[in-house]
Amino acid sequence: MLNELTEIIGCRAEDAGFSRTPTQQYLSGTNQNWQDGALGNELGYWESSFASILLVHITTDSGAEAMRQAKIAETFLDAAIVQRERSGLVIDGYLVIAATQVNDEFKAFILDIERDIRFVRKHVVTWGDDGWERYERITPLGLERIEDQGGAVVFSSENTDYLQLVELLAEVDSQELAKVHGKEWNLNE
Repeated sequence: MLNELTEIIGCRAEDAGFSRTPTQQYLSGTNQNWQDGALGNELGYWESSFASILLVHITTDSGAEAMRQAKIAETFLDAAIVQRERSGLVIDGYLVIAATQVNDEFKAFILDIERDIRFVRKHVVTWGDDGWERYERITPLGLERIEDQGGAVVFSSENTDYLQLVELLAEVDSQELAKVHGKEWNLNE
């Protein structure tokens, strides 16, 4: 089940220009912001030129314990980002929290953690009746992979109004075109 999520996030990350990267490079003694060793609940870590994504598994349905685990992961991700930013880049951070046990207390945790944008942006994905849910909400990974490109879409129409629109657009800019078409509609109806 967690392997399936890691694969989903990995495919979406790859499509968005991220590559999977080991976190060992951020575990050195020279990292002043993180000296606690490896994260026990890490499922994956991806980097791009503009962002880092850390996927962790929260192993509790208690809101307080989930918040504690999330803050540890957030601290690690922030420390990794600080190291990356030493090169002069500005790096965004996204903490993705995988939860397999969701009750009412945990739902309150989801609302609280996703509103908290301190250091990094946070997203919670949950295991539901139909598999993993909410992963489409992960900001840099929101677009889904298109598996079948198929042939080019050909537009055909019996109505030639679209040709007149294209010709008019070639003659005037879009703002003027909007004014022309706006005069055709009575917006007070």
